[in-house]
Amino acid sequence: MNATWGLRGHVKVTPLTSNPRRIQPGAVLLVRGEPREVLDVRYPKGFPCVVFEGYEDATAANALRGTLIEIEEAELPDLGQDEYYVHDLVGLEVVSTEGERLGRLAEVLRTGANDVYIVRRKGERDLLIPAIGDVIAEVDLSGGRMVVELLPGLLDGGESE
Repeated sequence: MNATWGLRGHVKVTPLTSNPRRIQPGAVLLVRGEPREVLDVRYPKGFPCVVFEGYEDATAANALRGTLIEIEEAELPDLGQDEYYVHDLVGLEVVSTEGERLGRLAEVLRTGANDVYIVRRKGERDLLIPAIGDVIAEVDLSGGRMVVELLPGLLDGGESE
C-alpha cells in the first residue's frame, strides 16, 4: 500500500497479484496478518484505492503505508508442474548436481526473460542462478532444497582468468 487517497480511509494499492479482481468489496484480505474486509474500492487514474475494515478514516489508513496485502495460502490457485510460489522457494538450500552446498535461496528477481534466483553464500558474493530448465535440475520443497546444474561461468560470475 502506497499512500492515502481522500478523507474516508482509501489507501492506494499497487496490485502484485495475477488476479486483481480479487480486490473487491466484500473480499477478505490479510492486512498485517489479520483478516480485514474490503469495504470500498475506487479507481482514480486506474489504480485501486481501497478502504479496509478497521481503517476507515485517513489517519488510520495512513498507518498502512508500506504494508503488503496478502491472501490466505489456501486461496492460492494451484500451479502447473515445475511452477512454484516465491514464498515456497525462499529459504531453500541450494546444492549443485555434484553435491556442493552453494547457499540459501534468498530472493527471486523477476526479469523480462526468466526469473533469477539470488543465492546467499557465507563469506562470498551472492550467486545468481537463472530459473531455466537447463539449470534447475530439481526442486524438493518437502526436503527444503534445490539442485542446480552449474553451467560454465555461473559459479565464478562469468569471470575468466
